[in-house]
Formats: sequence, C-alpha cells, structure tokens
Amino acid sequence: MEASKVIRKVHMDCPLCDKKHDVEERKRLASITIKGDKVDYEEHFFYCINADEEEREFETGAMANENLLNARNAYRVLHGLLTSEY
Repeated sequence: MEASKVIRKVHMDCPLCDKKHDVEERKRLASITIKGDKVDYEEHFFYCINADEEEREFETGAMANENLLNARNAYRVLHGLLTSEY
C-alpha cells in the first residue's frame, strides 16, 4: 500500500482512543485480489494520531461499502464491464 493523502479533518468521538477530537480522513491507492485478478482502487479511511501505532486506522460502515464498491468497479473496468457509475 502507498502513502496516504489527507482529505480533511473531522471532529468526532474516536472509537480507537475514546476521545472527542479531530481525526483525519485520508485516501490511498490500495490493492485487492478479486476472482484471481489483482486490482488497484482508491480507499478512504480515518486516521487517529492518539491510538497505538498498529491500530491508528478505522473506517465507518459507509466508508467500507464505498471502498468495496470502488474495488468492484476497478475489477469491472479491468474486464471492460459496466460499472455502477454507468
């Protein structure tokens, strides 16, 4: 996985450190294997600077759904299929 880019900061109750503070919403290029094919897609997640180093990333349910949709669309583009955007 690549380095991530900060999109914005969101003030929220952080589920990792149990404090209310600004967490960073970030994006990066991620890879996944779908039906034997490796595809790259854009992944969004939140980043908490206060949490343990191995546990600083988390995503909401909506983010997880969007990330999965991005991965599926990347697979469809790879095979010349219609994506959810068309």
